[in-house]
Amino acid sequence: MTGAGTTLIRTRGLSVGYGTSSAAVVPDLDLLAGIVWHVTGPNGSGKTALLKTLAGLLRPIAGRLEHQLDKGSGGAVYVHPTPYLFSGSVRRNLWLARPSPGRAEHAAGSFGLSPLLDRDAARLSHGEQRRVALARAIACRPRLLLVDEPEGGMDEEALAAWWTCMIRAIEEGDTALVVATHGQVAFEGIPVREIRMSSNRDMTA
Repeated sequence: MTGAGTTLIRTRGLSVGYGTSSAAVVPDLDLLAGIVWHVTGPNGSGKTALLKTLAGLLRPIAGRLEHQLDKGSGGAVYVHPTPYLFSGSVRRNLWLARPSPGRAEHAAGSFGLSPLLDRDAARLSHGEQRRVALARAIACRPRLLLVDEPEGGMDEEALAAWWTCMIRAIEEGDTALVVATHGQVAFEGIPVREIRMSSNRDMTA
């Protein structure tokens, strides 16, 4: 496993939220590659704010966040629970991030998207759009992949493909996965560390 144990993000005294309103105070974290970081907690406890801050989409309310990542492809990728796709075909959506052809084709095949590559993304079902968004993220091969509620709108086959792709990415490269879910997360042979959020803004890691 190349790069396993490398610190990708370090936080100290981090507070996350929207605007000037803090949703949660984060314990000091050294977010390492080769690990699944499971963010769990009730609605409104700051899970999404934490993921978006780690991805660089929100500014910290307070504290320090140090990225050891490049911007763009190969850095951090955040996957929203509501699929955000571009106009045009499924193929265009997968190739926009300029992955290698092999990675894009493999991601499409893993998520059962090969027969849909020429279909207009706007005409897909919610579950199909979700698969496109996840396949696009996998094809980018980011060092840090942040996924908010991956279970939403996907059937068991698509979920199995998602977990298999993530296991492969973590085992073969220097990727870390930060995933926010309400359920349990289990990866055979891959360490999982939990960041538990609570509605009273206390949390432990």
